[in-house]
Amino acid sequence: MSPTLKVPLQTTQLILVHSNPIEISFRKDERRFDVEGAYNIRYEIMKKRIDKVRIRETKQRLTQPGTIALVYSYAREAEEYRKYIEFLQNKNILKPGIEMLELEELQGISGLKAMRVEINFDA
Repeated sequence: MSPTLKVPLQTTQLILVHSNPIEISFRKDERRFDVEGAYNIRYEIMKKRIDKVRIRETKQRLTQPGTIALVYSYAREAEEYRKYIEFLQNKNILKPGIEMLELEELQGISGLKAMRVEINFDA
């Protein structure tokens, strides 16, 4: 669709893998979503910062056009999503290969990792 748009537009996809249940509510008075509970403070911090995160020891942002980036904290979370990625690669929706990346430390958060895969637009 890109050539048919008046303004060239590229999008990036970012998924935060968060295996702990969270409680999300919509505040009508402020017209925004809220995450409830003290435990979810880490989630709130992460949510506000991961869209700007860079790959460790580079200046490259994690999110890139034509890719899907999945941010996670624990190896077990990555394993589950690796299966989904492989399924979509077998369907030729995603290109072969998975980049396994370590992310820079963010204020209040360390130890984040990511997987990045390319979308197969030719499929």
